[in-house]
Amino acid sequence: MTARFSLRPAAGVASLAVAVAIAAGTLATVATVAATRVSSVQIEDWQMQGAATHAAWPVWRLRLAAAFGNAAAREALADVLVSSAHRDERREGVALYRQLARDAVPSAQGTLGHLLLRGLPGIAPDYVESRRWLSAVASHDPQAAYDLSTLYRNGYGVARDPDLAIRWLEQAAQAGVPLAQFQLANEYRFGTALPHDDALALQWLTRAANAELPEANLALAIAYRNGELGMARDEDAYWAHVKESEHDLKHVSRP
Repeated sequence: MTARFSLRPAAGVASLAVAVAIAAGTLATVATVAATRVSSVQIEDWQMQGAATHAAWPVWRLRLAAAFGNAAAREALADVLVSSAHRDERREGVALYRQLARDAVPSAQGTLGHLLLRGLPGIAPDYVESRRWLSAVASHDPQAAYDLSTLYRNGYGVARDPDLAIRWLEQAAQAGVPLAQFQLANEYRFGTALPHDDALALQWLTRAANAELPEANLALAIAYRNGELGMARDEDAYWAHVKESEHDLKHVSRP
């Protein structure tokens, strides 16, 4: 009799363990569903606040959503971390971007290539890995195309290749990257990779200036002051573009 009743506590413990396991699994499922259903507006809000203030709560919410498989939260978290004042968090952000890039997330591949091209405080550039990721997305990512042209133009981690540099530069300029438009204007005006053409230089310089690139407006101002690029001297136009360049500097945002 004693032996028969002594089995009951063990059975009760087993049943309780099963119940706990089921409850834990249910909670994990609920948490996963909740995390994956977080709206893009919420994620963008947490990302904006995290990047601007690095307050604990938006970063924690991004971490939680990312931990339960929300892909958008993972990328938003990486963006917040790479802008952190703490080197360990910056390294974590780069590592997270690398995971996303290996998972074939195109936006993460372009961003990682951009970060590795320029480096971060305490994190040296890696031109070879940068080129790997930029090459993967440059055909449809204008910023990546511009970055790739920079690598080939300067010979960063690869032999200099003026033809490839111009190819990617033209693609980025055509896609509307102001810095690419400005640089392409200079190639037509001063460069050795393209034939000298003041008309094309003026065309691309004007497009960059219209995109509120400060150095483009300043270059146009100087051209009007000196009567360059086939234009007559124009003091009024000179001052107008000087003022535009000053206005642009207040709103400049560089990737």
